[in-house]
Amino acid sequence: MFNEIRSSDDIKLFLDKTNMLHDGYILDAKYEYHGIEKIENELWFCPGQDKVTIKIVATSIFDAIVEIEFDKVSEWQINSRNTEIFAAYVDFIEPDRIIWAGEFNEDMDEMKKNSYVIAQSMKWRILGEFRI
Repeated sequence: MFNEIRSSDDIKLFLDKTNMLHDGYILDAKYEYHGIEKIENELWFCPGQDKVTIKIVATSIFDAIVEIEFDKVSEWQINSRNTEIFAAYVDFIEPDRIIWAGEFNEDMDEMKKNSYVIAQSMKWRILGEFRI
């Protein structure tokens, strides 16, 4: 079952339960776009029907795999040169947008040099222990 992030208390719970993803490593990132419809002989593109799902192994919580799902994504990047997470950052940047970043930085431009997602919604769950 997913836990939705709708408030500052939800953010605090996520960061507490996942230990801020400390010593985490991005295992998988998946982008999906479901906004293309075929109507007669044309394709129609409907914005806002995209999703990013990230799986992270958090070694600081007994190698648990944390899955995070973002809907209505406006920006995202997985920086392949830096998949390690020291301490994740989550906050609301507007009433209807949330940001998740693999590293906190006061400067948004610096934060965007690492892995991050800006979306309308975020939910998460712990899948279990990482196994090879």
